[in-house]
Amino acid sequence: MKVNRSTRPSFLTWAIVVVALSMTACSNTGMNPFASGEGKVSENIKNLMGLQPGMTKGQVFHLAGVANYIEGETWGSVWFYKYRPGSDEGTLADRNVEKNYMPVVFDSSDRLIGYGYEFYKNTMEQLGSGPY
Repeated sequence: MKVNRSTRPSFLTWAIVVVALSMTACSNTGMNPFASGEGKVSENIKNLMGLQPGMTKGQVFHLAGVANYIEGETWGSVWFYKYRPGSDEGTLADRNVEKNYMPVVFDSSDRLIGYGYEFYKNTMEQLGSGPY
């Protein structure tokens, strides 16, 4: 027996999408939606003090929450957490913005191998840059 199902999205699906988009449009227009402002910085510093090499991504997420920026590489990935007050606007290539975020570096098995800009720069020099 053949069952015919419509491939058109239902009214409920459309309603959920519209509500979700309207909620995101009202918050911090023009800002990074994951950057919670200056109040979150002191909490991030406290949480990032608990990082230890060998932790899984799940453990880091449980400790520090959602990263502000994520970068994928062929050898692993890097999560960036805001740990200094300052502007959220711009890219990580901007030195002023770069100084406000701490990179947390994971290998291809999703284990924390190190953190901080010196470690990040050395890893990029040794392993190279390239998206997944």
